[in-house]
Amino acid sequence: IMEPSPKYYAVLTGDLVKSSRLSAQQSREAMDRLAAAVSDFTAVFPDAVHGEIDTFRHDSWQLLLNRPELCLRAATFLRCSLKSLSTAGLHYDSRVSIGLGEVEEISPRISDSRGAAFVSSGKGLDGMEGGATLAFSSPLQWFRGQNALPRAVVPLLDALVLEWSPGESRAVAGSLLGFTQERIAHQWPPKADGRPISRQAVTKTLKRARWRLAEEALQWVEEEIDRALRSEEARGDIDSEGGVEGQGGF
Repeated sequence: IMEPSPKYYAVLTGDLVKSSRLSAQQSREAMDRLAAAVSDFTAVFPDAVHGEIDTFRHDSWQLLLNRPELCLRAATFLRCSLKSLSTAGLHYDSRVSIGLGEVEEISPRISDSRGAAFVSSGKGLDGMEGGATLAFSSPLQWFRGQNALPRAVVPLLDALVLEWSPGESRAVAGSLLGFTQERIAHQWPPKADGRPISRQAVTKTLKRARWRLAEEALQWVEEEIDRALRSEEARGDIDSEGGVEGQGGF
């Protein structure tokens, strides 16, 4: 067990959608794909993930982020990585609940860790209803007053992701990592006739997925979370100097 270093973390807790319909082999493939996706994400954002993804019960997982502002980007990337594996008769996706807050202790196995971020993430997953597959919650005061993120942006982004085809998910996954359309096309498996995918095809795929809309939403979320954490840190500084709680510049 180790003491946390950053003050605030994001915890992503998830489980495979309709996992009872998957065979044991299919579940393993999905969980392996999640682990590979975390490695891909870490390669681009090397300081973002704490440790490794923790998997359990053959269909559930948990991830701890040192950079909480990237939580929605990471959640969307993991879902896209899964959805890109889908076929006409087989659907892959994961519910994801994001909890942002403080962490008391971090265990070698992430799911054994403790803190408000873990509580929020777990409760968010348990409380999902109405077909939702993405949720965000935080006990921080900023988010208790700023409802646009959990009540509007997250549900709308979830609605977008739910509609993405395997091809759209693959194209968006590369874009989430900042890859150029040329690179995405180069890494795309060839067509059935052996021909490679063109950059123009990737462009059309991203347009169908309304990627620009999703990208703008993610950028807003990352800026919003950054502002929230700065505000909370300023509040903590005021409190530690004997100021009155709640007068942190809101």
